Amino acid sequence: MRWLRHPALYWLVSIGLGAVFVYASFDKIAHPQDFARIVYRYRLAGPTAGLGVVPANVLAVVLPWIEGVTGVLLITGLWRREAAALAGGMLVTFLAAVSYVLWQGIDVAHCGCFTVGGEGRGAGWTLIASDLGLLLAAAYVVLVRPQAPSPVTSAAVPAS
Repeated sequence: MRWLRHPALYWLVSIGLGAVFVYASFDKIAHPQDFARIVYRYRLAGPTAGLGVVPANVLAVVLPWIEGVTGVLLITGLWRREAAALAGGMLVTFLAAVSYVLWQGIDVAHCGCFTVGGEGRGAGWTLIASDLGLLLAAAYVVLVRPQAPSPVTSAAVPAS
């Protein structure tokens, strides 16, 4: 299991997770009104919602920026573990929202994950599976400490 601590794997998982979050934020930032409609369909935000009085418009404007900044932090390595923890928290929230609409039988034909217009992915079991995979990646970045290069290996490389 030593390979799990390899710095290259840690770096790839961090960059990959960050790229997903940055990409996910683009269309939502560009079209907040369309994203607000999708958020409202989950029935978790708004006057008759599970979250109470949190307006869908507020979530539609704030959430994509949080996603984007979180992704940039994961990619750049600044506060990487903290950003991964925040990504994990968002993923748990997304999983709860999708589980809620499935349990309630609410039809959300477009999950709003990456795009807000046109054909999108529905809120269903495949979305839960992919979010669980991303949650696993976030947990990996938070919990695993990458192995430092061995001094023997470093000394064996001739200086140029």
